[in-house]
Amino acid sequence: MKTKVRLLFIGAAIFVIYVSYKILEPELLRYKNAYKSKWMSTEGQHSNEAEAKTVFSNSSFNREMNSSEITKQQIIQTMIENYKPNFFYPLEESPWDIAAKWVEPRQIYPENAKELGAILKAMSQGTITSADFGQRGTQLKLTLLIDNAQKVIFKPAWYPRDYVVTGTPYSGRDRHNGEIAAFYLGSLLGLRRIPLVIGRRIHFEKEILPVSTSRLITTFFEKDGESCFYGRCRYCMGPEDGVCTTNGVIEGTLVLWMPSQFKLTLHKHPWSRTYREGIQAKWETDDHYCDKVKSSPYYSTGHRLLDIIDTCIFDYLIGNADRHHYETFEGYEDSMLIMLDNGKSFGNPDIDEFSILAPLYQCCQIRVTLWEKLLAMKDGILSQVLAGILYVDPITPILTQKHLDALDRRLKTVLEQIHACIAEVGTHALVFESSIR
Repeated sequence: MKTKVRLLFIGAAIFVIYVSYKILEPELLRYKNAYKSKWMSTEGQHSNEAEAKTVFSNSSFNREMNSSEITKQQIIQTMIENYKPNFFYPLEESPWDIAAKWVEPRQIYPENAKELGAILKAMSQGTITSADFGQRGTQLKLTLLIDNAQKVIFKPAWYPRDYVVTGTPYSGRDRHNGEIAAFYLGSLLGLRRIPLVIGRRIHFEKEILPVSTSRLITTFFEKDGESCFYGRCRYCMGPEDGVCTTNGVIEGTLVLWMPSQFKLTLHKHPWSRTYREGIQAKWETDDHYCDKVKSSPYYSTGHRLLDIIDTCIFDYLIGNADRHHYETFEGYEDSMLIMLDNGKSFGNPDIDEFSILAPLYQCCQIRVTLWEKLLAMKDGILSQVLAGILYVDPITPILTQKHLDALDRRLKTVLEQIHACIAEVGTHALVFESSIR
Protein backbone atom coordinates (compact mmCIF):
# COMPACT_ATOMS: atom_id res chain seq x y z
CA MET A 1 0.00 0.00 0.00
CA LYS A 2 2.84 2.41 0.90
CA THR A 3 4.55 1.68 -2.41
CA LYS A 4 1.33 2.49 -4.28
CA VAL A 5 0.98 5.82 -2.44
CA ARG A 6 4.63 6.70 -3.18
CA LEU A 7 4.16 5.93 -6.87
CA LEU A 8 1.03 8.06 -6.94
CA PHE A 9 2.88 10.99 -5.36
CA ILE A 10 5.77 10.62 -7.80
CA GLY A 11 3.35 10.45 -10.73
CA ALA A 12 1.52 13.56 -9.49
CA ALA A 13 4.83 15.43 -9.07
CA ILE A 14 5.92 14.57 -12.61
CA PHE A 15 2.54 15.69 -13.92
CA VAL A 16 2.82 19.02 -12.03
CA ILE A 17 6.28 19.65 -13.48
CA TYR A 18 5.07 18.84 -16.99
CA VAL A 19 1.99 21.07 -16.71
CA SER A 20 4.06 23.91 -15.24
CA TYR A 21 6.46 23.71 -18.16
CA LYS A 22 3.62 23.70 -20.69
CA ILE A 23 2.09 26.76 -19.04
CA LEU A 24 5.31 28.76 -19.17
CA GLU A 25 6.45 27.42 -22.53
CA PRO A 26 4.63 30.10 -24.61
CA GLU A 27 6.23 32.85 -22.51
CA LEU A 28 9.66 31.25 -22.79
CA LEU A 29 9.34 30.90 -26.55
CA ARG A 30 8.14 34.47 -26.81
CA TYR A 31 11.27 35.75 -25.08
CA LYS A 32 13.47 33.40 -27.07
CA ASN A 33 12.00 34.65 -30.35
CA ALA A 34 12.27 38.24 -29.21
CA TYR A 35 15.97 37.84 -28.49
CA LYS A 36 16.40 35.96 -31.75
CA SER A 37 14.81 38.80 -33.75
CA LYS A 38 16.93 41.36 -31.97
CA TRP A 39 20.12 39.40 -32.64
CA MET A 40 19.27 38.80 -36.32
CA SER A 41 18.58 42.50 -36.92
CA THR A 42 21.99 43.57 -35.60
CA GLU A 43 24.22 45.40 -38.11
CA GLY A 44 26.68 43.16 -39.96
CA GLN A 45 24.78 39.89 -39.52
CA HIS A 46 24.50 37.23 -42.22
CA SER A 47 22.19 38.12 -45.10
CA ASN A 48 21.19 34.48 -45.58
CA GLU A 49 18.34 33.85 -43.12
CA ALA A 50 18.88 30.09 -42.94
CA GLU A 51 22.57 30.55 -42.18
CA ALA A 52 21.76 33.16 -39.55
CA LYS A 53 19.33 30.80 -37.82
CA THR A 54 21.98 28.07 -37.75
CA VAL A 55 24.55 30.42 -36.26
CA PHE A 56 22.03 31.62 -33.67
CA SER A 57 21.04 28.12 -32.58
CA ASN A 58 24.71 27.19 -32.04
CA SER A 59 25.76 30.42 -30.37
CA SER A 60 26.72 30.71 -26.72
CA PHE A 61 24.28 33.65 -26.54
CA ASN A 62 21.39 31.31 -27.31
CA ARG A 63 22.52 28.74 -24.75
CA GLU A 64 22.94 31.38 -22.06
CA MET A 65 19.60 32.94 -22.92
CA ASN A 66 17.83 29.65 -22.29
CA SER A 67 19.26 29.36 -18.80
CA SER A 68 19.54 32.90 -17.51
CA GLU A 69 18.03 35.56 -19.77
CA ILE A 70 14.45 34.38 -19.32
CA THR A 71 13.83 35.44 -15.74
CA LYS A 72 10.75 35.28 -13.59
CA GLN A 73 10.60 39.05 -13.63
CA GLN A 74 10.41 39.10 -17.42
CA ILE A 75 7.52 36.65 -17.33
CA ILE A 76 5.78 38.79 -14.69
CA GLN A 77 6.19 41.90 -16.80
CA THR A 78 4.83 40.17 -19.88
CA MET A 79 1.78 38.96 -17.96
CA ILE A 80 1.15 42.48 -16.64
CA GLU A 81 1.26 43.88 -20.16
CA ASN A 82 -1.08 41.14 -21.41
CA TYR A 83 -3.72 41.73 -18.72
CA LYS A 84 -3.37 45.46 -18.06
CA PRO A 85 -6.27 47.40 -19.64
CA ASN A 86 -5.45 49.83 -22.42
CA PHE A 87 -7.57 52.89 -21.62
CA PHE A 88 -6.68 54.52 -24.93
CA TYR A 89 -7.72 51.75 -27.29
CA PRO A 90 -9.81 53.36 -30.10
CA LEU A 91 -13.46 52.29 -30.22
CA GLU A 92 -15.45 52.17 -33.45
CA GLU A 93 -18.83 52.00 -31.72
CA SER A 94 -20.48 52.74 -28.38
CA PRO A 95 -18.59 51.21 -25.45
CA TRP A 96 -21.91 50.09 -23.97
CA ASP A 97 -22.89 48.28 -27.17
CA ILE A 98 -19.56 46.46 -27.24
CA ALA A 99 -19.87 45.38 -23.61
CA ALA A 100 -23.44 44.17 -24.18
CA LYS A 101 -22.44 42.09 -27.20
CA TRP A 102 -19.69 40.40 -25.19
CA VAL A 103 -22.01 38.76 -22.65
CA GLU A 104 -22.59 35.06 -23.23
CA PRO A 105 -23.89 32.23 -21.01
CA ARG A 106 -20.34 31.16 -20.08
CA GLN A 107 -18.53 34.52 -19.93
CA ILE A 108 -19.17 38.23 -19.44
CA TYR A 109 -16.29 39.40 -21.59
CA PRO A 110 -14.00 37.53 -23.98
CA GLU A 111 -10.39 36.60 -23.51
CA ASN A 112 -7.95 39.20 -24.87
CA ALA A 113 -10.68 41.85 -25.04
CA LYS A 114 -8.73 44.80 -26.48
CA GLU A 115 -11.60 47.24 -25.96
CA LEU A 116 -11.89 46.48 -22.24
CA GLY A 117 -9.74 49.40 -21.10
CA ALA A 118 -11.63 51.93 -23.21
CA ILE A 119 -14.96 50.71 -21.81
CA LEU A 120 -13.64 50.96 -18.25
CA LYS A 121 -12.42 54.49 -19.02
CA ALA A 122 -15.89 55.43 -20.28
CA MET A 123 -17.33 54.19 -16.99
CA SER A 124 -14.83 56.18 -14.97
CA GLN A 125 -14.99 59.43 -16.96
CA GLY A 126 -18.48 59.45 -18.47
CA THR A 127 -21.03 62.05 -17.39
CA ILE A 128 -23.39 60.97 -14.62
CA THR A 129 -26.89 61.85 -15.84
CA SER A 130 -29.02 60.18 -13.15
CA ALA A 131 -28.61 58.96 -9.58
CA ASP A 132 -30.97 56.84 -7.48
CA PHE A 133 -31.03 54.16 -4.79
CA GLY A 134 -29.36 50.83 -5.36
CA GLN A 135 -31.97 48.26 -6.33
CA ARG A 136 -31.04 45.23 -4.25
CA GLY A 137 -28.93 43.85 -1.43
CA THR A 138 -27.98 44.56 2.15
CA GLN A 139 -25.28 47.16 1.48
CA LEU A 140 -25.49 50.86 0.62
CA LYS A 141 -25.10 51.59 -3.08
CA LEU A 142 -26.31 53.92 -5.79
CA THR A 143 -27.67 53.23 -9.25
CA LEU A 144 -26.16 55.71 -11.70
CA LEU A 145 -26.76 56.36 -15.38
CA ILE A 146 -23.72 57.23 -17.48
CA ASP A 147 -24.12 59.40 -20.57
CA ASN A 148 -27.90 58.79 -20.54
CA ALA A 149 -27.16 55.30 -21.83
CA GLN A 150 -25.53 52.87 -19.40
CA LYS A 151 -26.57 51.83 -15.91
CA VAL A 152 -23.85 51.20 -13.33
CA ILE A 153 -23.81 50.44 -9.61
CA PHE A 154 -21.74 52.70 -7.38
CA LYS A 155 -20.38 51.12 -4.19
CA PRO A 156 -18.92 53.76 -1.86
CA ALA A 157 -15.75 53.48 0.18
CA TRP A 158 -16.13 52.74 3.88
CA TYR A 159 -12.60 51.94 5.00
CA PRO A 160 -9.06 53.16 4.34
CA ARG A 161 -6.88 50.61 2.53
CA ASP A 162 -5.02 49.48 5.65
CA TYR A 163 -8.13 48.94 7.78
CA VAL A 164 -8.34 45.39 9.16
CA VAL A 165 -11.82 43.90 9.56
CA THR A 166 -12.09 41.71 12.64
CA GLY A 167 -14.80 39.35 13.86
CA THR A 168 -16.45 36.60 11.84
CA PRO A 169 -15.17 35.71 8.35
CA TYR A 170 -18.08 37.67 6.89
CA SER A 171 -17.96 40.72 9.18
CA GLY A 172 -17.82 44.34 8.13
CA ARG A 173 -19.15 46.44 5.30
CA ASP A 174 -18.28 45.91 1.65
CA ARG A 175 -14.75 46.81 0.63
CA HIS A 176 -15.03 48.78 -2.63
CA ASN A 177 -11.36 48.22 -3.45
CA GLY A 178 -11.92 44.47 -3.04
CA GLU A 179 -14.36 44.57 -5.96
CA ILE A 180 -11.63 45.98 -8.22
CA ALA A 181 -8.98 43.48 -7.13
CA ALA A 182 -11.46 40.61 -7.50
CA PHE A 183 -12.31 41.64 -11.07
CA TYR A 184 -8.71 41.51 -12.23
CA LEU A 185 -7.96 38.34 -10.28
CA GLY A 186 -10.86 36.69 -12.06
CA SER A 187 -9.38 37.74 -15.38
CA LEU A 188 -5.97 36.31 -14.43
CA LEU A 189 -7.54 32.98 -13.52
CA GLY A 190 -9.63 32.78 -16.67
CA LEU A 191 -12.83 33.25 -14.63
CA ARG A 192 -14.40 35.97 -16.76
CA ARG A 193 -17.65 35.78 -14.82
CA ILE A 194 -17.43 39.12 -13.00
CA PRO A 195 -19.12 42.26 -14.40
CA LEU A 196 -16.75 45.04 -15.44
CA VAL A 197 -15.42 47.09 -12.50
CA ILE A 198 -13.39 50.28 -12.11
CA GLY A 199 -12.74 52.84 -9.39
CA ARG A 200 -13.99 56.42 -9.54
CA ARG A 201 -13.88 59.56 -7.41
CA ILE A 202 -17.06 61.62 -7.70
CA HIS A 203 -17.64 65.24 -6.71
CA PHE A 204 -20.86 64.91 -4.77
CA GLU A 205 -22.37 68.39 -5.21
CA LYS A 206 -21.37 68.72 -8.87
CA GLU A 207 -22.00 65.19 -10.15
CA ILE A 208 -24.56 63.54 -7.84
CA LEU A 209 -26.78 66.21 -6.26
CA PRO A 210 -27.99 67.87 -9.51
CA VAL A 211 -29.13 64.57 -11.06
CA SER A 212 -30.49 62.76 -7.99
CA THR A 213 -34.07 61.58 -7.71
CA SER A 214 -36.25 63.26 -5.11
CA ARG A 215 -36.40 60.08 -3.01
CA LEU A 216 -32.60 59.81 -2.92
CA ILE A 217 -32.29 63.48 -1.93
CA THR A 218 -34.40 62.78 1.17
CA THR A 219 -31.51 60.67 2.51
CA PHE A 220 -28.89 63.43 2.11
CA PHE A 221 -27.49 65.17 5.19
CA GLU A 222 -24.41 67.09 6.29
CA LYS A 223 -21.85 66.13 8.89
CA ASP A 224 -18.73 68.08 9.86
CA GLY A 225 -19.06 70.20 6.75
CA GLU A 226 -19.20 67.20 4.40
CA SER A 227 -22.09 65.92 2.25
CA CYS A 228 -23.45 62.53 3.25
CA PHE A 229 -26.23 60.10 2.34
CA TYR A 230 -27.62 56.85 3.70
CA GLY A 231 -29.75 55.68 0.76
CA ARG A 232 -31.97 52.67 1.09
CA CYS A 233 -31.01 49.05 1.71
CA ARG A 234 -31.68 46.34 4.29
CA TYR A 235 -29.19 47.84 6.75
CA CYS A 236 -29.62 51.50 5.74
CA MET A 237 -31.57 52.79 8.75
CA GLY A 238 -30.63 56.45 8.82
CA PRO A 239 -27.78 58.95 9.15
CA GLU A 240 -25.93 56.63 11.52
CA ASP A 241 -25.51 54.27 8.55
CA GLY A 242 -24.53 56.97 6.09
CA VAL A 243 -21.34 57.59 4.16
CA CYS A 244 -19.74 61.03 3.72
CA THR A 245 -17.48 62.79 1.28
CA THR A 246 -13.90 63.82 1.95
CA ASN A 247 -13.29 67.37 0.77
CA GLY A 248 -16.47 67.13 -1.24
CA VAL A 249 -15.44 63.96 -3.07
CA ILE A 250 -16.69 60.43 -2.53
CA GLU A 251 -14.60 57.47 -3.65
CA GLY A 252 -16.07 54.19 -4.77
CA THR A 253 -16.31 51.44 -7.33
CA LEU A 254 -18.48 51.31 -10.44
CA VAL A 255 -19.91 47.95 -11.55
CA LEU A 256 -21.34 47.71 -15.06
CA TRP A 257 -24.97 46.61 -15.26
CA MET A 258 -25.49 43.65 -17.54
CA PRO A 259 -27.72 43.70 -20.66
CA SER A 260 -31.46 43.59 -20.00
CA GLN A 261 -31.98 40.42 -22.05
CA PHE A 262 -30.01 38.44 -19.46
CA LYS A 263 -32.26 37.86 -16.47
CA LEU A 264 -30.76 36.49 -13.28
CA THR A 265 -31.95 33.47 -11.31
CA LEU A 266 -31.02 33.32 -7.63
CA HIS A 267 -29.88 30.03 -6.05
CA LYS A 268 -29.04 29.15 -2.47
CA HIS A 269 -25.41 28.12 -2.26
CA PRO A 270 -25.12 24.48 -1.09
CA TRP A 271 -22.12 25.46 1.05
CA SER A 272 -23.71 28.55 2.59
CA ARG A 273 -23.24 29.34 6.27
CA THR A 274 -26.00 29.50 8.87
CA TYR A 275 -24.94 32.99 10.05
CA ARG A 276 -26.06 31.92 13.53
CA GLU A 277 -23.58 31.62 16.33
CA GLY A 278 -23.12 28.07 17.56
CA ILE A 279 -25.15 26.50 14.75
CA GLN A 280 -23.23 24.74 11.99
CA ALA A 281 -24.38 23.99 8.48
CA LYS A 282 -24.53 20.35 7.30
CA TRP A 283 -21.39 20.69 5.19
CA GLU A 284 -19.42 21.71 8.29
CA THR A 285 -20.10 18.38 10.02
CA ASP A 286 -20.46 15.87 7.17
CA ASP A 287 -17.27 14.79 5.37
CA HIS A 288 -19.40 13.15 2.65
CA TYR A 289 -21.54 16.21 2.07
CA CYS A 290 -20.39 16.51 -1.55
CA ASP A 291 -22.01 13.16 -2.35
CA LYS A 292 -25.34 14.56 -1.19
CA VAL A 293 -24.84 17.66 -3.35
CA LYS A 294 -24.08 15.49 -6.37
CA SER A 295 -27.34 13.63 -5.88
CA SER A 296 -29.18 16.81 -6.84
CA PRO A 297 -29.99 17.19 -10.57
CA TYR A 298 -28.54 20.71 -10.37
CA TYR A 299 -25.08 19.35 -9.61
CA SER A 300 -24.97 15.77 -10.87
CA THR A 301 -24.06 16.84 -14.43
CA GLY A 302 -22.91 19.91 -16.29
CA HIS A 303 -20.83 22.88 -15.20
CA ARG A 304 -22.55 23.96 -12.00
CA LEU A 305 -20.57 22.01 -9.39
CA LEU A 306 -17.25 22.77 -11.06
CA ASP A 307 -18.24 26.45 -11.20
CA ILE A 308 -18.84 26.33 -7.45
CA ILE A 309 -15.40 24.78 -6.94
CA ASP A 310 -13.81 27.45 -9.19
CA THR A 311 -15.56 30.10 -7.14
CA CYS A 312 -14.56 28.68 -3.75
CA ILE A 313 -10.90 28.80 -4.78
CA PHE A 314 -11.36 32.37 -5.98
CA ASP A 315 -13.18 33.30 -2.75
CA TYR A 316 -10.49 31.73 -0.59
CA LEU A 317 -7.81 33.76 -2.34
CA ILE A 318 -9.67 37.03 -1.76
CA GLY A 319 -10.92 36.08 1.73
CA ASN A 320 -14.64 36.17 0.85
CA ALA A 321 -16.63 33.89 3.17
CA ASP A 322 -19.99 35.47 2.37
CA ARG A 323 -21.23 33.72 -0.79
CA HIS A 324 -24.51 32.48 0.65
CA HIS A 325 -26.34 32.66 -2.71
CA TYR A 326 -25.31 32.81 -6.33
CA GLU A 327 -26.90 33.81 -9.63
CA THR A 328 -27.08 32.23 -13.07
CA PHE A 329 -28.63 33.43 -16.31
CA GLU A 330 -32.28 32.49 -16.61
CA GLY A 331 -33.08 30.15 -19.48
CA TYR A 332 -29.53 28.82 -20.03
CA GLU A 333 -28.87 25.34 -18.66
CA ASP A 334 -25.12 25.78 -19.16
CA SER A 335 -25.03 29.23 -17.57
CA MET A 336 -21.95 30.11 -15.59
CA LEU A 337 -22.11 30.91 -11.90
CA ILE A 338 -21.97 34.70 -12.08
CA MET A 339 -19.48 35.96 -9.52
CA LEU A 340 -21.33 39.04 -8.28
CA ASP A 341 -20.83 40.97 -5.05
CA ASN A 342 -17.18 40.45 -4.14
CA GLY A 343 -17.11 43.30 -1.63
CA LYS A 344 -16.67 41.07 1.43
CA SER A 345 -13.07 40.47 0.36
CA PHE A 346 -9.62 41.59 1.48
CA GLY A 347 -10.84 42.36 4.99
CA ASN A 348 -8.12 40.73 7.10
CA PRO A 349 -4.80 39.78 5.49
CA ASP A 350 -3.74 37.76 8.52
CA ILE A 351 -6.67 35.31 8.45
CA ASP A 352 -6.98 32.47 5.92
CA GLU A 353 -10.48 31.00 6.30
CA PHE A 354 -9.85 27.42 5.18
CA SER A 355 -13.54 26.46 5.35
CA ILE A 356 -14.15 28.55 2.21
CA LEU A 357 -12.40 25.72 0.33
CA ALA A 358 -14.92 23.10 1.48
CA PRO A 359 -16.28 22.41 -2.04
CA LEU A 360 -12.72 21.69 -3.19
CA TYR A 361 -11.57 19.42 -0.35
CA GLN A 362 -14.92 17.63 0.00
CA CYS A 363 -15.46 17.00 -3.73
CA CYS A 364 -11.77 16.73 -4.70
CA GLN A 365 -12.30 17.98 -8.24
CA ILE A 366 -10.91 20.90 -10.21
CA ARG A 367 -10.84 21.98 -13.81
CA VAL A 368 -7.43 21.38 -15.38
CA THR A 369 -7.60 24.85 -16.95
CA LEU A 370 -7.87 26.54 -13.54
CA TRP A 371 -5.18 24.33 -12.04
CA GLU A 372 -2.83 25.35 -14.85
CA LYS A 373 -3.54 29.03 -14.18
CA LEU A 374 -2.87 28.57 -10.47
CA LEU A 375 0.41 26.77 -11.10
CA ALA A 376 1.54 29.57 -13.37
CA MET A 377 0.94 32.11 -10.56
CA LYS A 378 2.87 30.40 -7.74
CA ASP A 379 6.14 31.50 -6.12
CA GLY A 380 5.11 35.15 -5.79
CA ILE A 381 4.06 35.68 -9.38
CA LEU A 382 0.37 36.21 -8.51
CA SER A 383 0.92 39.15 -6.17
CA GLN A 384 3.38 40.90 -8.44
CA VAL A 385 1.26 40.53 -11.57
CA LEU A 386 -1.91 41.65 -9.82
CA ALA A 387 -0.13 44.63 -8.25
CA GLY A 388 1.15 45.68 -11.66
CA ILE A 389 -2.33 45.53 -13.17
CA LEU A 390 -4.06 47.31 -10.27
CA TYR A 391 -1.58 50.18 -10.50
CA VAL A 392 -3.45 51.62 -13.51
CA ASP A 393 -6.85 51.92 -11.78
CA PRO A 394 -7.95 55.54 -11.22
CA ILE A 395 -8.12 55.11 -7.42
CA THR A 396 -4.85 53.22 -7.02
CA PRO A 397 -3.40 51.96 -4.70
CA ILE A 398 -5.98 49.20 -4.46
CA LEU A 399 -4.39 46.65 -2.10
CA THR A 400 -1.78 46.94 0.61
CA GLN A 401 1.33 44.77 0.47
CA LYS A 402 -0.04 42.65 3.30
CA HIS A 403 -3.07 41.72 1.21
CA LEU A 404 -0.86 40.95 -1.79
CA ASP A 405 1.33 38.73 0.37
CA ALA A 406 -1.79 36.98 1.65
CA LEU A 407 -2.74 36.08 -1.93
CA ASP A 408 0.57 34.24 -2.43
CA ARG A 409 0.24 32.47 0.90
CA ARG A 410 -3.31 31.35 0.18
CA LEU A 411 -2.40 30.22 -3.32
CA LYS A 412 0.20 27.90 -1.81
CA THR A 413 -2.50 26.40 0.42
CA VAL A 414 -4.82 25.90 -2.55
CA LEU A 415 -2.14 24.07 -4.52
CA GLU A 416 -1.31 21.89 -1.53
CA GLN A 417 -4.98 20.94 -1.22
CA ILE A 418 -5.20 20.10 -4.93
CA HIS A 419 -2.13 17.89 -4.64
CA ALA A 420 -3.69 16.21 -1.58
CA CYS A 421 -6.78 15.48 -3.67
CA ILE A 422 -4.64 14.01 -6.44
CA ALA A 423 -2.96 11.77 -3.86
CA GLU A 424 -6.38 10.72 -2.56
CA VAL A 425 -8.35 10.09 -5.76
CA GLY A 426 -5.68 10.16 -8.45
CA THR A 427 -6.22 11.92 -11.75
CA HIS A 428 -9.99 11.76 -11.19
CA ALA A 429 -9.44 15.03 -9.34
CA LEU A 430 -8.59 16.75 -12.64
CA VAL A 431 -11.48 17.52 -14.98
CA PHE A 432 -10.97 18.42 -18.62
CA GLU A 433 -13.54 20.75 -20.16
CA SER A 434 -14.21 18.30 -22.97
CA SER A 435 -15.37 15.67 -20.46
CA ILE A 436 -18.10 17.82 -18.89
CA ARG A 437 -21.59 16.64 -19.82
